[in-house]
Parts: sequence; structure tokens; C-alpha cells
Amino acid sequence: MLRGLVFDLDGTLTHLQLPLEAMRNDTKAYFFSKGLPQDLLEPADGISSSTAKAKEYFLSIGVPIRQWNEMESEVDVVLSKHENHSAEDVTLFDGALNTITQLRELGLKTAILTNNGRNAVDIMLEKIPLRQYFDIIQTRHESPSPKPYPDGINRVIELLGLMRDEAIYVGDALIDVTAATRAGVEFWGVSTGETSKTTLYLAGAKRVLGSLNELIPIVRERLGLTPS
Repeated sequence: MLRGLVFDLDGTLTHLQLPLEAMRNDTKAYFFSKGLPQDLLEPADGISSSTAKAKEYFLSIGVPIRQWNEMESEVDVVLSKHENHSAEDVTLFDGALNTITQLRELGLKTAILTNNGRNAVDIMLEKIPLRQYFDIIQTRHESPSPKPYPDGINRVIELLGLMRDEAIYVGDALIDVTAATRAGVEFWGVSTGETSKTTLYLAGAKRVLGSLNELIPIVRERLGLTPS
């Protein structure tokens, strides 16, 4: 029985304004500057996969975990600068809050799980009234490991008091599909971000919507309710 939905933020609830390519490139450039061989990363590697490969390499050559943690903190500063700047101009997709309101009126729990940092999300929360619509808003700074790792989804679902088969994760990116799949949570995609419908389906999405405005009829069907 469906009891709750967890949402990504950028590209799902808000217009995707992050300079993702610059963030990915800056992450790679940082690790290369610390001695990571450039042939260990591929063009398709994003922030999370680049960081995972860098961690494996540096620890394998004897870099102390303390030093690695310092590297991660320095990368986080780089990413946060990009995020904080973009957060100043955040805008919601049309109908997003109306959709969340209707979900809550149906008695469903709602949460946000984002790889954005806490400071950037707090800037967004000063500009748009998200807090009253969600039981939990969790950033990468509260997640044990960011997406595509499943840790963040697992933590949110636990805090919501749900079982994995009682929740759906809604997002726009491949890391969202991967995180949900690894957590054993059903994934629904929206093609309002950086990833096409076809790519989301091929990655494992059970449904892919053109926008969140299509969500309520599908949820009502899932709950066995008559169309509104």
C-alpha cells in the first residue's frame, strides 16, 4: 500500500538551474590537482562517481582517511559555491505545490531528498514555502552518502516510518534511479530535468511523467480511488 512519496529537488520540483557540467568538471579538476590519474575518470563520470573513484584510488595508495576527508570537505566547498549562487534564483515548476498539497490531502507522507547542500537548500527555503508541504527535507549533508548511494533514501524512509514497498521516489536524473533501485524503492521519473523519458525508462523507472501535474491521477489509481 502506498503511504508516501519522496522527491528530488532540482529538475523535479524546481527548475534545473545548477551548472552541472561546471560542477562535474570542477570536481574532476580538483582531484586531478591532488594527483588522481586522469585516465581513471571517464567523460560520463559525474560528481558522485568521480568522488567514489578518487576515494578508492587515494586510499589504495596509502592516503590517510583524515586526509581524504579533508579533500571531500574541500570539494564540498567548491560545489556549495555553485549551489548557493543558483539557489538565489530558484523557481518552482508550475503546479508543483498544488500536486504536493493534493498528495497530503490523500493522507500521504511527503519528503525531499536532494544532493544539494544544506546551505543552498536553506537559501531556497527563504524564497519558496516548501517546509509546510514536506515532512522531511534532507540534503547531502544529512545523508550518510549522497545519491547514487541508497543511504539517503533509506534514512528518509526510516524517518517517515515507512516500509520500502510503501514509498515511491520521484526524480529526474540517472542518479535518482540508481539510488532508488539500490534501496529497493520503486522509482517514477519526470522528464523535466536533464534526462529523457526513454533514458529514464531504460534505467529502470516504472513510470515516467512529462511533469508533476500528471502525478495525482496515477497516485489515485494506485490507491484504488476513483478519478478526481
